[in-house]
Amino acid sequence: MSSPARARTLVTGSAIMSLGNSITVPFLAIYLRTELHVSISTVGLLLGCAILFAIIGGFLGGALSDSIGRRPVMVAAILVVIASFAGLAIGGDVVTAFVCTATLTTASSSFSPVAKVLLSDLVAPADRPRWFSYQYLAINAGYAIGPLLGTAVGLTGDRTSFVVAAGIYALYLPVVVMVAAPARTAPADGNTGPGMVPMPQGWCTALRRTVLALVTDRRLAWLLIAAILLETVHNKISVLLAQHFAGSAANSAYLLGAVMTTNAVAVIGLQTVLARHMSRFDPLRAMTAGGVLTFAGMAGFAVSAQLWHYVAAMVVFTLGEVLIVPSEFTLLDRIAPADLRGGYFGAQTLSQLGGFTGPYFGSLILSAYGGTAMFLAIGSLALVSVVIYVFVGRQVPTPSPVAAGTPRGETS
Repeated sequence: MSSPARARTLVTGSAIMSLGNSITVPFLAIYLRTELHVSISTVGLLLGCAILFAIIGGFLGGALSDSIGRRPVMVAAILVVIASFAGLAIGGDVVTAFVCTATLTTASSSFSPVAKVLLSDLVAPADRPRWFSYQYLAINAGYAIGPLLGTAVGLTGDRTSFVVAAGIYALYLPVVVMVAAPARTAPADGNTGPGMVPMPQGWCTALRRTVLALVTDRRLAWLLIAAILLETVHNKISVLLAQHFAGSAANSAYLLGAVMTTNAVAVIGLQTVLARHMSRFDPLRAMTAGGVLTFAGMAGFAVSAQLWHYVAAMVVFTLGEVLIVPSEFTLLDRIAPADLRGGYFGAQTLSQLGGFTGPYFGSLILSAYGGTAMFLAIGSLALVSVVIYVFVGRQVPTPSPVAAGTPRGETS
């Protein structure tokens, strides 16, 4: 299978996997409450720990992929996910649920950065923004369809949904075995092209070098700080909106549903339009525009009084998001040494800390100063990230003319 065909298959697989996750994970709290009769506080603890396991999984998965290769990590991750879904389906106690939830989150998070690095391995540097955008579109499409599909066929938090999800992953496993097979090894100087992978290194060496990069590579450190700030704004926007609506509107559920549906539709619609053009955008300028639009969307929420105000603000907010995500990975890809791309992409999982900081600090500001102050304060973090990206972006190399000149037929 050629590199372009493998890239297309990998992107399609991203949609399939997000579909499998989205018919189960959103309803996990319902399963824990209704099937296992777990207390509300314990459910919160189980699901709250997911961020920690996601960070660990992403970091280890990325570093290991630089050592033992992309395919072993991806295959092992899928096998663990299948086993975790099976455990949730047949388990009947909180300990089993905790273990399976932890392994599910860890394995899923270890797969995600490696899949991005594999996509980076398969295409030329100049075309990577476009393919990152396609992958992001595929993931969002799966998550948009999954909950609706699960609800339509009755998979809303019962054990059958875990069996179905395990089956989806099992069907995708042989595809990963085929797609993730290394084509040829890159030369010792680390220069890689489409279909080439770096020379393997010991797992201790890869892990040590990744940890060392976090301490010594200032560009990586600053990009991670900026990513955490953006995730603080983006990751749990539904939580911020829900808390705001709950305290300010009688029809809070309706408002939240309408605004979040707008987000889902806008992500897919805008990304469909922009994906094929992402390679033409300078990632630094795209990040800058995305950060400004993100703040503008948050400022829109702060002054909104009617439903259409919130809908319009969400469209602006979402446009910022679809510009940021592929550009963020493009910048990360450009600073990562060829033989440490897995570790760098895995380290980016640290940005998921924003999934905790956003709701936590947002709640504190909301309770003390109200919704307007919350949206403006949290949204201003996007502007701080813009300053960081402008500063660090000057130190990020651009693809060489040779890499950028890969024939179109090789990457599309």
